[in-house]
Amino acid sequence: MTLRQAFCPTFGVSLALVAGIFVMDLWVPLGLAITVLYVVPVLIAARLANPIATPLVAALASVLTILEVFHFPVQSLTWVAVCNRSFTLLIIWVTALLCLRRQQDESELRAVYQDIEQQVLQRTADLAQANEDLEALRAEAVSQLAALVKSSDDAIIGMSLAGEVQSWNAGAERVYGYLPHEIIGRSISVLCPPDRLDEVPAMLDRIARGEHVRNVETIQRRKRGKRIDVSLTVSPVKDGEEAVIAASAIARDITQRKRIEAALRESEARFRMMADTAPVMVWMSAPEDGSTFFNKRWLEFTGRTLDEEAGLGWFDGVHVHDQQRCREIYRAALDQRQPFTMEYRLRRADGTYRWMVDTGVPRFEPDGALSGYIGSCIDLTERKEMEDELRKTLKERESLLREVHHRVKNNLQVISSLLNLQMASIKDPQIIQLFRECQIRISSIALLHETLHRSNDLSSINMAEYLRTLTGHLFRSYGVDPAVISLELKVYEIDFNVDTGLTCGLIIGELLSNCLKHAFPNGRRGQITVELRTEAGDLSMLRVCDDGVGIPHDGVLNNPDSLGLELVALMAEKLDGVISLQSGNGTEWQVTFRPLHYQERM
Repeated sequence: MTLRQAFCPTFGVSLALVAGIFVMDLWVPLGLAITVLYVVPVLIAARLANPIATPLVAALASVLTILEVFHFPVQSLTWVAVCNRSFTLLIIWVTALLCLRRQQDESELRAVYQDIEQQVLQRTADLAQANEDLEALRAEAVSQLAALVKSSDDAIIGMSLAGEVQSWNAGAERVYGYLPHEIIGRSISVLCPPDRLDEVPAMLDRIARGEHVRNVETIQRRKRGKRIDVSLTVSPVKDGEEAVIAASAIARDITQRKRIEAALRESEARFRMMADTAPVMVWMSAPEDGSTFFNKRWLEFTGRTLDEEAGLGWFDGVHVHDQQRCREIYRAALDQRQPFTMEYRLRRADGTYRWMVDTGVPRFEPDGALSGYIGSCIDLTERKEMEDELRKTLKERESLLREVHHRVKNNLQVISSLLNLQMASIKDPQIIQLFRECQIRISSIALLHETLHRSNDLSSINMAEYLRTLTGHLFRSYGVDPAVISLELKVYEIDFNVDTGLTCGLIIGELLSNCLKHAFPNGRRGQITVELRTEAGDLSMLRVCDDGVGIPHDGVLNNPDSLGLELVALMAEKLDGVISLQSGNGTEWQVTFRPLHYQERM
């Protein structure tokens, strides 16, 4: 059985109808139609729905087509029918899958369309809100800009590229004196003096080229013709396509600033003239930049230029041994913002070093900020040399004076020894006592010269040291046992000149000798107190007291038989002192006096 015979029952076509029709006349068009209408869509659908079925469908369709075209004999109608029915069922199954998949795709596509539509609506709402916000911000910015222009103290002027005034703020009214209706529509050239009319065209040409004119200082005039100094900034105004369509100018009145600058220049010129003609070396410095100015006399002294000395250049001329000390003094003054004075050696143009005394005072800004120092230097080399010479002379005189004190002490000791020799030939006890008292007074004077000889300062005497030596010598001279009669010495660190110290020593010597001779008869025990202290003002107080038997109060200082107390009165008078005596349970002497001042002796 041929494929043509199997075709009729399969597709419901009579054999007689197709008896004279060749396969190529029927099957080929039919096969092509089936292939185009069923196989190709099925293959596409199968490829999309089930990639595994695609090669199976393709192979089956190819085999059936080849068999029919070449009249391949088919022995079994059943096989052909089964194959054709299976093929048909396969096509139906694939078509059903395709429809199902298409429904799913359409459902998903509708969901996507709905989501996109929702997003578009939301985005449209967001854009509308953003547009409203931007419009509000723009309106606020325009309002703020208008308020800024209106309240600005600077003149803000809008003009065309031809120079015609188009806008005029309140600041422009204050600067130039024109009201808006008086100036708008007129040429900006009315603000220029006749000798500066060419400045406007030059600026407008630069603006037309898109350039900016920034901070140009020029002279313009007010409504009534008064000339003023202004700082002018002109900028191009562009449209959305970046084309220059107008110009905007900002003018600031700097007349007052120019006057201040002129006054400062005049003041600086006067200062420089004064500094250059001053007989001293003048300098100025900034807080961080070092020295900024040196006058003509300084530059002539060092033989260097201002650029060489500026900053820390001048420091190279300071002697290397003085640099560290100068640096410390200046840094301490700078930290505390205080004046300073320092001495150092500075190299002169000929290479020699000269001693300078440098005095600097701080300069302050109106707000209190430190702006630097200004100072002057004076050459004190001659004074230094004189001081060195004086120190040398003084040292020689001190050495000579020390030698004089030593010789005076030795001579006094010789006199005391001569008195000893004289006493050896005297039998009268009263005369011997007088000689001994003279020796004690001579020893008091000798001890003073001995103290001065050992002192570092020959112009004054330390009373504490002197009185300790004097009282100890008196106790030894009278052979007093310290265990029987004790001494309490209250002398503070007081320095008197030689005249005052010697006078006080003689008074204390006489009063202490009187106590040792008369206050403690018959081996009586007791205590003596010697006190020297300063009082209020320039007064001093000397006190000598004991707890002995006491002495009569009346007429004791005027007793012609008591030389010692007479000397006390004379010495107290020399000091312009006042003597007081208290007697009872012992005796207390007080002398209140003013120390003597040095008087040159002729």
